[in-house]
Amino acid sequence: MVQILLIIGAIVLNVCGHAFLKAGMNKVGPFAGTAVTYAFKTLTTPFVLVGLFSYVASVSMYMLVLAKTDLSYAYPLLMSLGYVLIVLVSFLIFKEPFSAYKWIGIVLILVGVILVGK
Repeated sequence: MVQILLIIGAIVLNVCGHAFLKAGMNKVGPFAGTAVTYAFKTLTTPFVLVGLFSYVASVSMYMLVLAKTDLSYAYPLLMSLGYVLIVLVSFLIFKEPFSAYKWIGIVLILVGVILVGK
């Protein structure tokens, strides 16, 4: 049970990390100016900092998962459920396009997760 909670925590932190990084980079905008000024602007944007923190926390939690769980179980679960959640977050928060093909892909991924988990 603890392993499942750690995996869920790692997935949620991973998705939050990516979402915050995207929100931060939307605020920063495309590359402009010198590399140093762009890096400073990027690394002083609060959403980017929260995204980096969330992502590092996700990796840390994933390392705890790996200490107790098979890699062949943990990695597919983390990546596939993370992908599904990222697509949904992208659609709901960032208003990115969501086609029928993505719905089919999500269903296939979830079927794969069920099969890998057995």
